[in-house]
Amino acid sequence: MTFETAVETDTGRTRDINEDSAYAATGDDWCLLVVADGMGGHAAGDVASETAIETFAEFVEPRLADGARDVAGVLTSGVRAANDRLQERIEADPSLEGMGTTLVAAVLEGDVVTVVNVGDSRGYRLIDGAIEQVTVDQSLVQQLVEQGKITEEEARTHPQRNVVSQALGTSDTVEPDTDEIPRKGTMLLCSDGLTEEVPDEQINEIVHDAGDLETAAVELVTAANENGGSDNISVVLGR
Repeated sequence: MTFETAVETDTGRTRDINEDSAYAATGDDWCLLVVADGMGGHAAGDVASETAIETFAEFVEPRLADGARDVAGVLTSGVRAANDRLQERIEADPSLEGMGTTLVAAVLEGDVVTVVNVGDSRGYRLIDGAIEQVTVDQSLVQQLVEQGKITEEEARTHPQRNVVSQALGTSDTVEPDTDEIPRKGTMLLCSDGLTEEVPDEQINEIVHDAGDLETAAVELVTAANENGGSDNISVVLGR
C-alpha cells in the first residue's frame, strides 16, 4: 500500500520560536500522522512537543509494525507514555516545570482511520469536496459551547479560546479522546495556528485545488501567515 504524506511547520509572524512539532511515518500497510503544539507562554513548549512526539512514535510504531489490532488502545497508551515521559523530564529538571503540549494523531490502516487527541489541535477529513472536523477540542470554550452558554460563532472569537482543558505534561493522568472513521479522502492534522487564521472553507479549497499534498501543506501555512500568522503553524496531511 502506498501512502502520500506532507509535513509543514512554521514559526509564524509574531512568535520568536516554534513550539510546534509535526511528524509523519509510513510502514508497509500503515501511516502515522502527528501534530503537537507546545503550550505558549509556558516553559519549554518546544521541548514538550518534541519529547511528546518522539515518545509517542517510539511507542506506537513498533506495535503497528507488529500488526496490533486494537489501534485505538495503542494510541491511548502511546499518549499516556508521552505524558509519563514529560512528567519524568520535569521531575529531573525543575526548570521545565509548567511545560505542556497538545497532541493529535491519526493512523491510516486497512479501511479505518483511528484518531486520538488531547487539547485543541485538530483532525479533519476532506472528502467529496467537503471538510469535516473529526476531533472535538478539549478546551474551555468547547465546554461552554456544549453547555449552551456560547455559540460556535462566539467561540471563534472568545478571549479564552486558547485555554485547553487538558494537555500532556501538566498532570499525572491524561484522558485522550479517540475516534474511528472510514479511511476515505484526505486526513489533515493541524495546530490552532492554522485554524485561528484560516477558516475551514478556505482550508478545504486550498487542499482541493492543490496538485499534491506537499503543495497543499505549503499553501496552508502561507495562507495562515498572510492572514496574520499570530501563532506557530503546523500541518500534516496524509492519504
